[in-house]
Order: sequence, then C-alpha cells, then structure tokens
Amino acid sequence: MNVRAPLQGILFDFDGLILDTEMSIFQAWNEKFQEMGQQLPFDLWAEILGKATHELARILDLLDDLQDSTTRQGFLEEVSQKERELVARQKPLPGAVELIKKSSQAGLSLGIVSSSDREWVHSHLSRLELLDYFDHTTCADDVKEAKPDPSLYRLALKKMGAAPDRVVVLEDSPHGVLAAKRANLYCIAVPNALTSRLTFNDNGGSPDRVLKTLEDFPWDELMRNRP
Repeated sequence: MNVRAPLQGILFDFDGLILDTEMSIFQAWNEKFQEMGQQLPFDLWAEILGKATHELARILDLLDDLQDSTTRQGFLEEVSQKERELVARQKPLPGAVELIKKSSQAGLSLGIVSSSDREWVHSHLSRLELLDYFDHTTCADDVKEAKPDPSLYRLALKKMGAAPDRVVVLEDSPHGVLAAKRANLYCIAVPNALTSRLTFNDNGGSPDRVLKTLEDFPWDELMRNRP
C-alpha cells in the first residue's frame, strides 16, 4: 500500500519507538533470571516483543521456582521495580520529540497505538511532557486482542477519522508492523537496539520503509502540496 500526500495523520507506537523501554524491560528480566541461575532465551523473548503484557506468563513458566502464585507475584513486583528504575533513566529516542512537535504544529492528527496498558503509556508520556501533543491514544485496555492483531490500529483509525491512505504508522517491532499491515496501513519501521536483531518480513509483516531513526522521517515527501 502507498500513502498519498499530503499526510493527514501519524499513528505512533510507544514502547521502543518514542522511548526505549524495551531494552530496559529485557535487561530487568534478564538480570533477574541470572540471579536465579538461569538464562533468558532471546528467541523466546522476541516472540512476545510488541505484544500485550499477559504474554509474559510464557516467560515465567521457564522458572521452576515460580510455580506458586505468591512467589510469582513477588518475582513480578521485583522485576517491575527494576523496569521502572531503568526506564526512568531513558530519554526519548533520536528524532521522536522533534517529529511529534513538528507534526502537531503542522496540524496533523496524532495518535498513540500501544500493546501496553493506558496507565503505563500515559504516565511516561506525561513525564516526558508529550501526552498533550496526541489527539488520542489506543492501548491494550481498549481491545480484546493486542498486536499483532489489527484491532488496535483499526480502532485508532476510527478515532483519527482520516482516510487510511493519508495515514502513516511508525513501529519498531515485527509484531507492530504486522498489526499495521493487517489493518491495511502504510507502515514505516524504525528498529531500536533490541528489535534490530529481529526479522521484519515474516507472515506478511514487511514494512513499507525502514529508517535508522525518526530523524530520517521523509517529511518533505509525505507533506508535499499540503496547504
């Protein structure tokens, strides 16, 4: 699918695209696994990247010492605390803030589409003073199935009210790209340090374009002829 200029809206993923939470989360889990004398297989972690948080149950099942609910809950609380500490140190990824502000000033409709829950997304966007730039957010709380199911993007497109061929999706993970393509949207992949290790062309989830960073967003091309 091609996107027609002039652009009307942009749908941003959050984790790994605006803020590199994904490396921090993986690091927190990996360190905890090592404390327990085990290794966290990256290929299994890759299977859940970009999906809803309930997928983490598959990771917990690897640990024999976490079979009772009390122990599992304590483990999750410790990992969550480590995640928060690591994520709090992160700054927005290159080009993210500039593109968000430039797009808002140009009158584009902006949305967030995330497999994370709303509290997580809103709290970090608020901390970064970016939440008010977005016209709407669509999070895991809003649908039955998160990415790679297309439901999040279909709902976000309804909220945006723009023609599908005038909207660009920005994603960092294969599951996110697949969700956007299943919703028949133009998708640009911007892999981060973690997702750059993954394959983006499986199961019909090939992005329309790949950028190194959001600094390379093709603004002039997509905004030509805009009044």
